[in-house]
Amino acid sequence: MIRKFLLVVAIATLAIQPAHPQTAGPIKQIKPGEVVLFGDTFTAKVTQSTKSPFPPSIKLKGEPIVVIIELDGGKKGVTLSYNLTADAKSSDVSLTTGALRNAPLAVIEDFPSWGSDNDKEIEVLDPKDTGGNVALTFQGKGSVSLLFDVPAAQAKSPRKLSVNLRTTQPQAEAHSFIVNL
Repeated sequence: MIRKFLLVVAIATLAIQPAHPQTAGPIKQIKPGEVVLFGDTFTAKVTQSTKSPFPPSIKLKGEPIVVIIELDGGKKGVTLSYNLTADAKSSDVSLTTGALRNAPLAVIEDFPSWGSDNDKEIEVLDPKDTGGNVALTFQGKGSVSLLFDVPAAQAKSPRKLSVNLRTTQPQAEAHSFIVNL
């Protein structure tokens, strides 16, 4: 009887756990502009841009903050995924200003290894879309530019970018990092 109960508890526990944890392993604290190695060949670098690649036609309620995540998958390449939504609670990428957590408003992906598919399209995130799973496969260098709409009252507050990524190739790993901008 106890054995069956333990089996039911174990199955229930597995059923309610998220497929991809929000964070896994230690969270790396990195500095802006610092190149960080994840796994054997995958690197990332985060900077805040003073010049926005986003058009002024994107309507903002507050101040624009543009963050660029430069990625390098090396010669063998990398496949990674993350959840990107306009909801700060469900997005794997967020910007904290003061006590306020902000989700991105828009994104531009730029990966030269995609060849003619690298259209650098500007995607404005829909607040109603909560299933923003992004999967990227690329070789060499590329970048993800993110536009955050920060309320004017929070624009001068300290900023902290939080990112959770999962790689599936060359090996399955979860990576989390924070950058104080």
